Amino acid sequence: MKARHIDTDTEAVRLEALRQYQILDTEPEEAYNNLAQLAAFICGTSISLVNFIDENRQWFKAKVGLDVSEMPRSVGLSYLCQERRNVVVVPDTLADEKLANNPVVTGYPYVRFYAGVPLITPLGDMLGTLCVIDQVPKELSQKQVEALVALSRLVIDQLELRRHVTEVSEITEKLMTHEQAARAQSEAARTRIANLLESITDGFFALDKKWRFTYINGQAERLLQKKQNELLGKNIWEVFPEIVDTTFHREYHRAILEQVSVEFEEFYPPLNCWLQVHAYPAKDGLSVYFQDITERRKTAEALRESEERWQLALHGNNDGIWDWNLKTNEVFFSTRWKEMLGYKDHEVSNGWDEWTKRIHPDERDWVLQAFQDHFAKKTPFYVCEYRVQCQDGSYKWILDRGQALWDALGDIVRMVGSYTDITDRKQADEELKRQNLRSQLFAEITLKIRESLQINEILQTTVTEVQKLLQADRVLIFQLEADGSGTVVQEAVLPGWPVILGKNIFDPCFKEEYIERYRQGRVSAMEDVETAHIQPCHREFLRQFAIKANLVVPILVRDGIWGLLLAHQCAAPRRWNNFETELLQQLANQIGIALSQAQLLEKQSQQSQELARSNAELEQFAYVASHDLQEPLRMVTSYLQLLERRYKTQLDANADQFINYAVDGARRMQTLINDLLNYSRVSTRGQPFMSVNCSVVLEQAIANLQIAIADSKAIVTHDTLPEVIADPTQLTQVFQNLIGNAIKFCQNQQPQIHIGVAKPDGNPDEESLNVTPSADEWLFWVRDNGIGLESQYAERIFIIFQRLHGRNKYPGTGIGLAICKKIIERHGGRIWVESKLGQGSTFYFTIPDRAGKQSWAP
Repeated sequence: MKARHIDTDTEAVRLEALRQYQILDTEPEEAYNNLAQLAAFICGTSISLVNFIDENRQWFKAKVGLDVSEMPRSVGLSYLCQERRNVVVVPDTLADEKLANNPVVTGYPYVRFYAGVPLITPLGDMLGTLCVIDQVPKELSQKQVEALVALSRLVIDQLELRRHVTEVSEITEKLMTHEQAARAQSEAARTRIANLLESITDGFFALDKKWRFTYINGQAERLLQKKQNELLGKNIWEVFPEIVDTTFHREYHRAILEQVSVEFEEFYPPLNCWLQVHAYPAKDGLSVYFQDITERRKTAEALRESEERWQLALHGNNDGIWDWNLKTNEVFFSTRWKEMLGYKDHEVSNGWDEWTKRIHPDERDWVLQAFQDHFAKKTPFYVCEYRVQCQDGSYKWILDRGQALWDALGDIVRMVGSYTDITDRKQADEELKRQNLRSQLFAEITLKIRESLQINEILQTTVTEVQKLLQADRVLIFQLEADGSGTVVQEAVLPGWPVILGKNIFDPCFKEEYIERYRQGRVSAMEDVETAHIQPCHREFLRQFAIKANLVVPILVRDGIWGLLLAHQCAAPRRWNNFETELLQQLANQIGIALSQAQLLEKQSQQSQELARSNAELEQFAYVASHDLQEPLRMVTSYLQLLERRYKTQLDANADQFINYAVDGARRMQTLINDLLNYSRVSTRGQPFMSVNCSVVLEQAIANLQIAIADSKAIVTHDTLPEVIADPTQLTQVFQNLIGNAIKFCQNQQPQIHIGVAKPDGNPDEESLNVTPSADEWLFWVRDNGIGLESQYAERIFIIFQRLHGRNKYPGTGIGLAICKKIIERHGGRIWVESKLGQGSTFYFTIPDRAGKQSWAP
């Protein structure tokens, strides 16, 4: 056998690391024996070893099925793990000429199968191997290999635990020996021990000879769910009476009586967990290390159950199972696999082509590519969904999943997988996809109806999307006339078929009774024009447009029929399913709704235009009439005033009274015409909006009313007013009219008038209001202490010429508040009043905050 080169420096470091664990030539230990047995059980081999590689030998800490405790280092296969530092699996040593002449192959123990995992420390030193051996060729599954790797980590964990225990024991002995001579050093060492014990992942506690706790680390507190102050100084059998007469009790006593270390695994019911325990006797008591191994136990159990499940799956699974031997190119197909495709067990051979020839031609290439990607390890698993042909010629959708197995040389030797019938799921997915497309189409059309009611765009979208969704050769919308003829108003047609968009079409067979049936909601689905029970003239009519099958639904608008929505198949006959029929019916209903709304919108638009024209004419008439009345009225007024001055004292009392009546009537007529002119000019003669300081506007209004304010001794106050975007002249008129009314309708008392303003985010002078302004507007109010009014008249007073009092009591034309309302509405605001009879009134109005922010004027 050819000698292998070993790096001297690296080997020296490795041997030093091995000796630090003090494992060589030690007595057998149950933990290592258990791991070796578990490895043999999982892999199904007759031999398993926990092997440490010394300078010139291989020494076996634990062995199953082998009579010797060591072998020369120059023989065996452990060098493979050392060279590769990775898992090594040799299914058949005789198949490899390099291994066939190895002494352990040609002689005892006659190795034919070998699988090894290197034992590598946390620092990266390779100490030996955990290996399984058999005298017959074998294959390991991926799960078995993973389990073997997991067991190798547990061997390293045992070594690390041993090293920690050795270190702790040595430190403990030194402390006990030198305690009296070097108290300070002893205390420092005790601290180091405590730190070490607190840093390890195992739980640890120490007992004295009377079974009292003398130390417990943090991990032990967590595992036992007890605090140090609950345990220190207490007798273990009194604190934990449930472990008396159990394995814990017997093994702890044996360790003390025989002065030997003990280790065992035991279930601890109070905490519902498995514990692995190592107990070491000392001069003054017992040191106990333990850890929770519940998860490890569960893992081992899970591996066992997994193997059982796999065996059961072959017989009880509803999926089909296949097992492909890539060396022989033979495939095992389970009975369920064959039944799924409609075959009996003997009707399908084990050839690879039995599989590939049944894959749908459209999908065969990419399915085979998926295999290649998995073989190249581009994908962790092989997963495909494709169609497979059944015995009756139909196709089923299959979910195919598999996992390849590679040998130690990296060659694929086997692949195992399963077939799942997903035909129902695919059909459900297709139905869901159609429903989603239908919902999207309805949503798009509904959105267009809501946004614009552009009928041509809605109809174009309908035919285009329906043609795509149904994959029809032609979809069109046909608008009917009263005589049965009509026009194709929208069309979506595939290239190569006649285009009939815009054509006026008349079918001589399309009589009144057919129109009446469609008006009642009739749907016509014709699968084959040539075999359909229709009149010859109708068949000829359809042939001229290359129609082989058609689907027709009516478009109804209110109680009448507007037209037809049609789908044509021109290449071949076609059976129309319920989904397609319902889709066209629902779309026709949506189109009918859109047409109805469009008609209503057009009618409303015409009415609005007519109303606007009428209002403009009335406004112009009011302006022209009032303007043309000015000149003759001015002449009448002048002559009446001249007559009054010249003949007032020269005529009798009745004549004077008549002249007074005439002059007063002329003046009131002049005032009425001026107010009417102002009312008509609000919309037509208004100035452009600009930034206006409301304080300046209010001062101007007060100045215009200074005589009335002085005569009535009115008190006018106001808040700090903002800047707004408005017509300054009209805003002045609003304040002037509202303040003027407050002065006029204040009976026998001094008028007290306050102008306020507010916004939702508040201002320094905001009052308590019953009204909350919107975020994008200013709220103004004019509050007085006048006569007030009843709530039933709150809206009436804003109507032109509406008065609540006679002219003799309160003069005026009844137009002032109507002007205010029109001005505020021009600015995009609102105006209203809150009042109680005899308790004053508050007139509110809003002005939009077009600047988008508060701007309080100084």
